[in-house]
Amino acid sequence: MDWKNKILAVLLAGIINTACGQYAGKGQVEKPVTREQYNNISKAIKTFDHNPTYQVRFTAAFCTYEIYINDMLATFSFTTGNSAGEQHADIPQYILKSGKQKIRVKVFPKAIEDGKLEQALTQKAEFSVCIAFGEYNKDKHEDFKEVWKLKMPMVQEPLPFYEMEGVFDAEVPYMLKGWSDGEDLTMEPKEQLKKEVLQVYDRFSSAFEKKDVKTVATMIYNREKEVAQAFFFKSGEPKSYDDGWEKLSTEASDLVSIRVAKDIELRYFAGGKVVALLKASSQDRDFPAIEGETESSYIYYALYLYRPEPGAPLEIIR
Repeated sequence: MDWKNKILAVLLAGIINTACGQYAGKGQVEKPVTREQYNNISKAIKTFDHNPTYQVRFTAAFCTYEIYINDMLATFSFTTGNSAGEQHADIPQYILKSGKQKIRVKVFPKAIEDGKLEQALTQKAEFSVCIAFGEYNKDKHEDFKEVWKLKMPMVQEPLPFYEMEGVFDAEVPYMLKGWSDGEDLTMEPKEQLKKEVLQVYDRFSSAFEKKDVKTVATMIYNREKEVAQAFFFKSGEPKSYDDGWEKLSTEASDLVSIRVAKDIELRYFAGGKVVALLKASSQDRDFPAIEGETESSYIYYALYLYRPEPGAPLEIIR
């Protein structure tokens, strides 16, 4: 496995999450999405006088980490080495509307080898993080405005991890429904919930394996519409969905295999409204459960699900 690239991944937008689920109401059949509907996603995107993208920016040394935005896992690393200067991850898909947003950072000991950590954080560990925003194609990366920042204090005694939390203000010109009306999944039997999540994952991976683009497009349609709006993926631009159906077809054709991993655990996000299966093994800790393979790469498809109302089936929302 070491000779291939690992790609956290996926569909069209070039960000780390995939989606699913067009829920038409209890007992109703999911209506298939057409090629025209899918390729028209970007034509419905609204743009405004200011179309900002929010980023989390961070530097890490002698440690590993997880970063959560509104209790959604935005980025992580459990690999060896220090960050090469400041890193960043775009986060607008986790900001549903303007107002207060939460950030949480868990800093863990450095990795001895990928996924295998030292027993405790030491005084050498350093981690700093900030939130910045700006508009692509108008603002240079270095001109993004900083709205919040925090630095981990020096570790005075060995710790298994260090956790930091904060709140920042975001102003976005859109409103996304996302998981806002979702049910509290922590109240449901965990094993039964995991089985239901696996059914969705199996359906997704099976559709990709069969090159069934219609099913894949239908499953991800509602999620992709929200992501496209959050990132302002307009028609006519390189990251638009104008040829989305064709890109899905190419991606499916490139896959040699796709499967749901065995060493996985059910994780809760968004205050218990969202769940996902993530890899639990040390080497690929926090990687998505669905593993795709091409001739040169491993692609990990991240699917995050919520239940829109009591008794409704799970839908993938991010």
